[in-house]
Amino acid sequence: MKVIEKFDFEKQNMTKITNTHFLRIDHRVVSLSMAITGLTETISVLKNQLNEIHWYDGEWFLEESEPIYGLAFIAFQNYINGSIKDFADSLNEKETYYKLEKNLPEGNKSRIELIIALANYAKHKDEGIPHRGTKEILDHFNLNYEDVNYLDKSPIFQGLNLFSEGWDLFTLKTLVTDWREYMWARFD
Repeated sequence: MKVIEKFDFEKQNMTKITNTHFLRIDHRVVSLSMAITGLTETISVLKNQLNEIHWYDGEWFLEESEPIYGLAFIAFQNYINGSIKDFADSLNEKETYYKLEKNLPEGNKSRIELIIALANYAKHKDEGIPHRGTKEILDHFNLNYEDVNYLDKSPIFQGLNLFSEGWDLFTLKTLVTDWREYMWARFD
């Protein structure tokens, strides 16, 4: 375990803190918040167009907002993987950390696993059938990914419905930041 020296202004001396405690400070949350704020504002602009432009309907909204929501899932995935790297100093066992969730029944998939799967789906959806791990999680949550002709049946929107009725990205932000703290509290 790496030890870092830090000047304690109150005591006017150097104190030693462990790398673990230093990395427990969530320095990633600021950039995640900025990204989610920007994406939420962009989605609000699209929602306003539903009332302001006579030909702009729900189909247009879904078409234009799906990649934006996909970017949000990718931002959450980046935050999750960065948090694991902060904690374990490696991503070799990341699937173990994805499964962390309080009171998760045996054999179920966690909400973090679903976020990771939706991020991977967003990145690779034009390649056809998702990779095995992504497919397994989407299947577990009964999310359709084959022949998505109507975007409201897209895994992105179906998945958002599982997290928040109003597709609120800040609900997911709270979920991932709470998960990060749970990971540290559970193993530290």
